Amino acid sequence: MKTEFLSIVNVEKYISYLKQALIEEPEEMLIDCVDEDSIISRVKDKFYKQTKSILAILDDKVIGRIEYHFYGCIQDGFKMAYVDWVYVLRNYRKQGVAKALFNEFEKDCKNNKINQYFLIRATSESANSFYNSFQEVELKVSPTLRKDL
Repeated sequence: MKTEFLSIVNVEKYISYLKQALIEEPEEMLIDCVDEDSIISRVKDKFYKQTKSILAILDDKVIGRIEYHFYGCIQDGFKMAYVDWVYVLRNYRKQGVAKALFNEFEKDCKNNKINQYFLIRATSESANSFYNSFQEVELKVSPTLRKDL
């Protein structure tokens, strides 16, 4: 398995992965269909350059991804990362794919001098098992305010 950042070069593989994920677990994907043209447009859009995706690729096929962005607090200079999405296709779970994606993500964080990262995690039994395997982390239930605009 190898990892690489999502780009216009590999976006078609990424789209195929999303279609497969939507077939396997539509309830997890938060979309009804894969809008290929919009995805390609977003990969090219300057606004989305702040959002990074690392793809896990096996046999020239995307089998997982982690998507995140960096941001910082001007008041204290603290640099953070927020993980937007982590997903591995069902047949490739429990094989170290998600762990490898997090390792690559953490390398990018260290290269960018990020102080801390966080995510709103799933709380299923398998997700809890995965996140409990992390070292030096704190698992919390946090109140969240969310507003659609």
